[in-house]
Amino acid sequence: MKKILKFIFKTLVLLFSLLVILFALNEIEMEKAQKKNIFAEKPITYRMGHSDLSIYTNGRKLNNQLFHDIRNAKKEVHIYFFSVSNDRVSHEFLDVLKKKSDEGIPVYYAVDRLGGILLERKERKSLIDHGVHFTYFNKPQLSYFFASLNNRNHRRMTIIDGEIGYIGGFNIGKKYIDEKKGLKPWEDVQLRLVGSGVEGLEKQFVHDWRKNSDQKITQMEISKKIGRSQHQFVSYTKIGIEQEYSKLFKQAKQSITIYSPYFIPNNKVIWDSLLDAANRGIEVKILYSHKSDALLVQQAAFPYIKQAWKNNIKVYGFKKGIFHGKVIKIDDQVLMIGTTNFDSRSFHLTDEMNCYIYDQHFIKQVEPELDDVFNHAFEITPTYIKNLPFKEKIKEKIAKVFEFYL
Repeated sequence: MKKILKFIFKTLVLLFSLLVILFALNEIEMEKAQKKNIFAEKPITYRMGHSDLSIYTNGRKLNNQLFHDIRNAKKEVHIYFFSVSNDRVSHEFLDVLKKKSDEGIPVYYAVDRLGGILLERKERKSLIDHGVHFTYFNKPQLSYFFASLNNRNHRRMTIIDGEIGYIGGFNIGKKYIDEKKGLKPWEDVQLRLVGSGVEGLEKQFVHDWRKNSDQKITQMEISKKIGRSQHQFVSYTKIGIEQEYSKLFKQAKQSITIYSPYFIPNNKVIWDSLLDAANRGIEVKILYSHKSDALLVQQAAFPYIKQAWKNNIKVYGFKKGIFHGKVIKIDDQVLMIGTTNFDSRSFHLTDEMNCYIYDQHFIKQVEPELDDVFNHAFEITPTYIKNLPFKEKIKEKIAKVFEFYL
């Protein structure tokens, strides 16, 4: 028995030592990659567009509309999701793409290389056999291997016939339609656009496709339809988002409301700008998901919540289920819906895209639906954190070590 225990102890020590070495190598490589901006690109600000807008916060309703739009495509389909699962919903989605391609409509489909890890080889082969143009975005590389593993494309972009577009927090899988135990209900926010304003989405999709694939792609012709709502797409690739958010927070005159699955604002420029806004009398509210689909992210938020409280910023935890939307509202004047979480990964490591909406009528129209999430949330105070079990405080210390990657 002693020999077995000794063997187990040595194995655990060896594994721990290996993890420490790998983490150290990762840190060294990440620092080099960031200094040289290996995977970074300057933000791309697309020209102002005008589209008719609507939002979806329910996965079933979103899938029904999205699948309907794809099935009715007449010219071309370009579609990218950060992840896809290996389940009934994912198979239905892939079948919709294959059937549309069988009709002779060009379909270009991509998924992030790690986000799409559950996409089986037989499914990839089936897509290609049906004529779907398929590729992975952001494949890991031998050079700067660890940095490339963290280099994820977190955008979600759908463009259909150069007229219909989608962007937001949803991916493809049964958990997004409340069919996964422990992760329901799932609340999210996806924006649907109809009109010429999809141009920015299309240009970014083509840009990313050409960067990741040798398969030729032509930018589809954009609809001439001028929609009611003015908006602008901006894409971020590791750098530049702090300037945009800082500018937004500085222009606020009354209120700032931030909705995010995670609250880990590990970016001094962004965090200081938000604190400054609160200290000049702006009402700042932050809602994040108290229950999470990721490790340590809840505990990583605790130090920021304590600091927020000291600066008159109120933080709420969504308790109904999982909240996964990415939204910022400024004074009822600007509404951002996109793919950027209010966390370190989105600020430093992943490729993101946001849509900034400047239509007060639309903002007023969707406000009740967005505000409703606060009816299923509770205010998180320093007292609440102080009274948490000891194990949560240990997790908070561990989360601090890995905060940059959360």
